Amino acid sequence: MDRCEQLQKLSREHQDSLLMAEKIAQIAEEDDQNALMEGIDILKKYNETELEKHLQHEERTIFMTLIQHYKEHAELCIDLGKEHGFMRTIVEEITPETAKKDLADFANVLKRHSLREENELFPIIESVFTREQLDEVLNFEPWLPLH
Repeated sequence: MDRCEQLQKLSREHQDSLLMAEKIAQIAEEDDQNALMEGIDILKKYNETELEKHLQHEERTIFMTLIQHYKEHAELCIDLGKEHGFMRTIVEEITPETAKKDLADFANVLKRHSLREENELFPIIESVFTREQLDEVLNFEPWLPLH
């Protein structure tokens, strides 16, 4: 996608998340318990090293700004925020017994969510955010700890 400078990092992360969703979906299709256990490890590491920071980035610099200043887009932010919560819940609650379903559900939501942000949310941001608001997106620093 051809994005403004301030959204390019998040957009690249969305592309990476689509690859991760595909990888997790493939693992979920296997009937091998060892593969599913590896899938749990992959999911938790992905959340710890990439996803949680990405979710915080969007929530603090995009969702909050849209809800505060562009209320007509609040419903989209709320829907996307619920998907953030769903993904966090799976990461926290996944077990070997639930791995097959949870990995498949996570992969489906991650894929749909990433595409929705790219195709619906980012065009809105590019059209309504001020230069200063876009720069806040660019200059985001996460709160610690990231979980």
